[in-house]
Amino acid sequence: MSRSPSRPLRIGFFGGTFDPPHAGHIALASLALQTLDLDKILVAPVGIQPLKLDRPGTPYRDRLAMTHLALAGHPRFELSEADAPRSDGQPNYMIDTLHRLRAGLPPGTEIYVICGADSFLTISQWHRASQILIEFPFIIGARPGFDLGRIANALPDDISVAWEDAPDPHLLTLGLRDSHQRRSRLYLLPDLNHEVSATELRDSLRSSDPNPSLLPSAVLAYIRQHKLYR
Repeated sequence: MSRSPSRPLRIGFFGGTFDPPHAGHIALASLALQTLDLDKILVAPVGIQPLKLDRPGTPYRDRLAMTHLALAGHPRFELSEADAPRSDGQPNYMIDTLHRLRAGLPPGTEIYVICGADSFLTISQWHRASQILIEFPFIIGARPGFDLGRIANALPDDISVAWEDAPDPHLLTLGLRDSHQRRSRLYLLPDLNHEVSATELRDSLRSSDPNPSLLPSAVLAYIRQHKLYR
């Protein structure tokens, strides 16, 4: 679909550890792309996740390589190193990454942050969470049956909410407002039919072959070749 010249460029930013990238990630990105009519999605493995400093993970270069393989066949998904490890060895904070990204894009570009519902439940622990929520609209994917009220309850104390109608039956919109009366939105995708636990997936890779529907074949081949998650 070609973009109308009158419409701003719409970019989805999908960050995360991607350890490993799996079918759930692809399903969420695809649903966000289609439902919000995004022009492309930048998929950016994080260098050092601030909330997982006590959990050693797979090296960044391996996660980057696996993510590159997982995105094959999806021309509107683009691997991004916007969240690569910092030169000072400090954790990567999304607010800083998004500001750098926005500075390098055409003026007026709309950046949407994509994440799964379970990840969003930690939003109050994110660095400058309220600022991220007001400056950048979020697209949140949830499996059927997920209690969407948990999304509102997870918001920082200085963010108030009001439900809004949406013309698309597959999309719920949650209006946000901070103490300075600045406004933003969350877009909720409540029909994500891929429930994949990365922790359980890593455990299955350590003990046996995982369900082949959960991992792109090229990613599984990479894991075997480099003997990851052993």
